Amino acid sequence: SNDDGYCGDNEPEKTDQDRLEYWFTSTNPKSMISPRIGGSFPISDQGVFHFSYGHFFQMPKFELLYYNADIDIDIEGSGNLGVIGNADLEPEKTISYEIGVQYKIDNTSAVDMTMYFRDIRDLTGTKSDVIYIENGSSYDIYTNSDFGYVKGFVLSYKKNLRNGFSTTLDYTFQQAKGTASDPFDAHNATINNQYPEIQFIRLNWDQTHTINGTFYYDANNWGVGMIGKIGSGQPYTPFISNNFAALITNSRTKPINWNVDLRSYFQFLQLRGIKFYINVFNIFDHLNHVNVYNDSGRADRTGYEQDALNYDTDELINTVSEWFDNEAFYSNPRRIELGFRYEF
Repeated sequence: SNDDGYCGDNEPEKTDQDRLEYWFTSTNPKSMISPRIGGSFPISDQGVFHFSYGHFFQMPKFELLYYNADIDIDIEGSGNLGVIGNADLEPEKTISYEIGVQYKIDNTSAVDMTMYFRDIRDLTGTKSDVIYIENGSSYDIYTNSDFGYVKGFVLSYKKNLRNGFSTTLDYTFQQAKGTASDPFDAHNATINNQYPEIQFIRLNWDQTHTINGTFYYDANNWGVGMIGKIGSGQPYTPFISNNFAALITNSRTKPINWNVDLRSYFQFLQLRGIKFYINVFNIFDHLNHVNVYNDSGRADRTGYEQDALNYDTDELINTVSEWFDNEAFYSNPRRIELGFRYEF
């Protein structure tokens, strides 16, 4: 009764059934209205204007609802106990706007330019207000605290060449910004004695420039195509010092990445309904720098290696250089798939 967490000699005892009345809070049912509208109309005999607007919702990941559900909030403990899930999270909401023009150049080619904007609300994050319990212990909970936006435009070109050849080319300019890239961001900032982000920063998957291209040949019984992609690097947070880490989140950019795939299929007339295929992913075996060291911005170079060498460590299996050559920092190497598909 005096909120010290204990039932003293002069305080009435409560049964488990009594405590269940205030130990747990029931979740509320969630219902959303998702209006959407879209349309198109001709602006000439070769051009079409199109637009769309809509509200979209998605459920939070179930693992966030029940994360750490069996944690023991030890009344004798101290420090931050981590993050606890929230079974009453709201759906995440996106408001999408899109407008564009499609224009026919001739009988075999067309272009399409589309601009879009997405306002993203109620993203799952960790509550910045730490919840304190007895003796200085604390924990964080998931809540709908993060938000962001995505805006950009896409310019596409399609052309059907003669004799079965076709090609496409598109360019995308995009900005993706928000208050956090991961639900744990605010929690991690708190336990590191930093302030959670209160301004828009580049999200981890933000890629400003992207170019995609395809070139296909399709015959009666076989086909082959090349699919290429090149894009500007995604952001990363450089290391300067612990005092400035929160001010430069995702302020630098990783190296440019590119990839080329090959897809093909073959159909023999004697084997009706069966198509054989050969797919080669990353045909040039180019390893993009997916993750980078925060001092160099690259996956293959870091000053931390020299720091480790200065300690003159005696590695039993691998050398120090091999330890810093981290395969998980690169994209997938070349992969070849051979198989068949039966259609009936």
